[in-house]
Amino acid sequence: MMRSMFSAVSGLSSHQAKMDVIGNNIANVNTVGYKAGRVTFQEVFSQTIKGASAAQGGRGGTNPHQIGLGISVASIDTIHTRGSVERTDVPTDVMINGDGFFMVSNDPNFLNRSYTRAGNFYVDAAGNLNTAEGYRVLGYRVDESSYGENPIFKSSLEGLVINRAASVPAQSTALISVEGNLNSETILTAKPLIGSNPTDDAVYVLQNGKYEVNPQYTDSVAREYTFEVYDNLGGVHKVKQAYVKTGYDAGTNQTTFSVATFFMRADGTMTLATGTAGDPISIDPNPTRVVFNSDGELVTTPAPAISKATISLNNTVTNGAGGLTFDVNFEKLQMFANESTASATGDGYKQGTLDGFSIGPDGTIEGIFSNGLKSPLGRIALANFKNPAGLLKTQANMFVNTANSGTPIIGKPGDSGFASLNPGALEMSNVDLSKEFTTMITTQRGFQANSRVITTTDQMLEELVNLKR
Repeated sequence: MMRSMFSAVSGLSSHQAKMDVIGNNIANVNTVGYKAGRVTFQEVFSQTIKGASAAQGGRGGTNPHQIGLGISVASIDTIHTRGSVERTDVPTDVMINGDGFFMVSNDPNFLNRSYTRAGNFYVDAAGNLNTAEGYRVLGYRVDESSYGENPIFKSSLEGLVINRAASVPAQSTALISVEGNLNSETILTAKPLIGSNPTDDAVYVLQNGKYEVNPQYTDSVAREYTFEVYDNLGGVHKVKQAYVKTGYDAGTNQTTFSVATFFMRADGTMTLATGTAGDPISIDPNPTRVVFNSDGELVTTPAPAISKATISLNNTVTNGAGGLTFDVNFEKLQMFANESTASATGDGYKQGTLDGFSIGPDGTIEGIFSNGLKSPLGRIALANFKNPAGLLKTQANMFVNTANSGTPIIGKPGDSGFASLNPGALEMSNVDLSKEFTTMITTQRGFQANSRVITTTDQMLEELVNLKR
């Protein structure tokens, strides 16, 4: 009879542990990245009253007689299924779309690491990307001196930094690319391209310091455009180019457009590009001509047909930034009987400071600078484990690895074997309330039934004591 009482006591204890886990699950139903717990039971052991016997003679075998001596908790598991998505649109909120954990650390050397699924990060006054508890989020930083077009990622794991004071130095222009169409129906002219005063009979004449199209020959100008170039200090300078139809060879069916190039000052006055190095603006070759065949394609033979020209600005027009030399590539120009659309775009940019940032699905933190340039600042790292259920919960949605979880396998989001990220979203708890309430009811009934066993056993003992009365 005493066995039933002690078995029931073990049942009460085990069901109480299960109710504790259920209560914790329900308490964390809205906790970011929380992973629900689960309790399973097992028999402790059984007392054998009579052993089993084999069949012999004319009698059959008999089974063993055993009385169980209660239960114990077999396991308290952490269920690592993915929780639902909560869209927040907060730039520093990140969710893992699959297996893996963020790595965080409160160690200056980043050696004491914890792991979490909660991606509700924030940026502190020093620019550090942190968890709500102040743990640094680990990843691969970009060398600040390499911000720009060719960022250099460091190979070691460090705390990620989004430095609002970060800047990119100016990059001078090296190449201008011209593309688009020149109208083949532009009127051919034999007039000189440039005149030095308003009365000259030329396509472009100089008036009040500006080169303007002679109204008599506007139909000979196929296209004008202006582009900007950047010097070594990020100073912006404007260059204007105009295409005038100046030649047609009936023997080869080739059409020639002469290119006039001007430097434009802030007050609108212009300087014509010459062929003399050291002038405020010079161009090589000079004169500059682009030639097209009967299919509308750019050709480079015979001379003076070209596909590229080199323009130089000297230090008198770059405001102390030194000389600037860049190429103009005409290879993407074409000529058809349609509206002229030729335009020029170039590289280079002025100095810029960090204006904002975004986190991509591959974990790259991309900085957006005031000069329009985008440059990676770092990349979030992830850790996978062979047995995530073996991780040990510590505090604030964090885990540490154990002997049974295995060592972390470190990688980058989106790489082979690693999940991508969902920026601007958080992973919610994976607690299923309907399941928890159902389990709560069965746990309550189990606890209640075990308590009834104790009550009934006590009544039986009382009857036994009363036998002597």
